[in-house]
Amino acid sequence: DDVESRGLGDVYKRQELLSLLMEESKLAPQHQLPGEEIEGVNVTMQFLRDETGQVRYLPRRKVMGYDLDGVIFSMKKAIECTNQKLGTNLNIETMEAIDYDLIYYATMDEDIQRKIIRESTPNRKMVEDLAEEHLNGAEIVLITARHVSYAKETIESLNRFGIYYDKIYFTEEKLPLIIGLDIDWFYDDKPETIAAIKNHKVRTKAVLVSAPYNRGATDYDYRYKVGLE
Repeated sequence: DDVESRGLGDVYKRQELLSLLMEESKLAPQHQLPGEEIEGVNVTMQFLRDETGQVRYLPRRKVMGYDLDGVIFSMKKAIECTNQKLGTNLNIETMEAIDYDLIYYATMDEDIQRKIIRESTPNRKMVEDLAEEHLNGAEIVLITARHVSYAKETIESLNRFGIYYDKIYFTEEKLPLIIGLDIDWFYDDKPETIAAIKNHKVRTKAVLVSAPYNRGATDYDYRYKVGLE
């Protein structure tokens, strides 16, 4: 009984922390790019690896879509930063759904975000599979909920690890892009994103990248075991 009570107390403590962080986030100003007004958080910006200026008509390639955090990149650095800020003891092996939200709000600070992006390491298996898809001729599209103000650090990190991509988008509204780009397969660790794809009945195969914090999810086409990096 004592063990169970302590467990419930820990959950309540994390719920209280999450509520406080969510309230603080409503008061925090949104990031702005120098000299550019940005309204709200759902900003979409596209970056192309190459721009030739030429229009070419090619046979349709398979289009593979990937999220970044928790998919291409490990969540370990974000967990580490959350523990340092809140004094919690989260770890990737035992994370629950509430911990995912706790990390999201605890790491919204601009300096913390930049540290996470600069220091996060790739999920090796996912990057190897992405590279194989590229070598087999697929178009690689990255869609991340990171704010566009972190585009420079994000692209530098992708280049540093040699992670190939054709296009990258920064937006929290992923579904319209997935539909508009006619993506064949999309990989994400967030159950809500994967469920939205599956329930919208689009042609895209919704692939949930398995993690302890999404073990209860049921709406997906496939589960992908990336391994704990």
